[in-house]
Amino acid sequence: MKNKLVFLLALLLGLGAAFGTLKYMEELKQTYSLSGNFAQIATAKQHIKAKTLITEEMLEFKEMPAEYILPGTVVSFKDAEGKMAAGDIFAGEVILSGKLISKGDPAAGLSSKVEADMRAISIPASKVNALHGLVNVGDFVDVLATFDVDQPDGKTTYTSTLAQSVPVLAVNDKLQREGSEKVELETVTLMVEPIHAQQITMALQKGSIQLVLRAPDDKEIYPVNSTVVEHLLR
Repeated sequence: MKNKLVFLLALLLGLGAAFGTLKYMEELKQTYSLSGNFAQIATAKQHIKAKTLITEEMLEFKEMPAEYILPGTVVSFKDAEGKMAAGDIFAGEVILSGKLISKGDPAAGLSSKVEADMRAISIPASKVNALHGLVNVGDFVDVLATFDVDQPDGKTTYTSTLAQSVPVLAVNDKLQREGSEKVELETVTLMVEPIHAQQITMALQKGSIQLVLRAPDDKEIYPVNSTVVEHLLR
């Protein structure tokens, strides 16, 4: 009987301590709220893998005393909108701006610049004529291919436009524009539709590629027929 009373007393004391702590924390929160020193912070609702684009559904907003909030803490979705996780962010972790990178940031890598349903394809300099090295990241080009086709009376050389208004994602290993000076061209990386990636790969195996520079504001797709040598005769 005595043991039961001791156990009951300990239980009541424990519950009282828990209630007191909870009440104190609630009063503390109200004090900060009333004094205007309580602020919202963003935490990860789930495990966010590196190079994942941050969405509002991934974040959970909580309140904490402003004096304990670290500089650079994300306090609204606007601070994280359009950005990616630089590394893994674990569930419950406070989101810091230093752990986020912009989608176009070189630190995010080439894959972050490739849009959904598109592909990145690199063309070696030995297989492409690219304006004598003056093509730059952010330019838009048309992709032309020249190749021979076997005919009953011999081979016929064709030049066809494979893709138009194609963005240049990288020149060599550079993902950012390097100015207007000429660079020693090794590779040009383009963002194309899957079918164009297939066609360019075939053209690289069977012929040569020419990149034709477009005006920055010219995104129109023009109907262009293939050209054979006979078309050059007047």
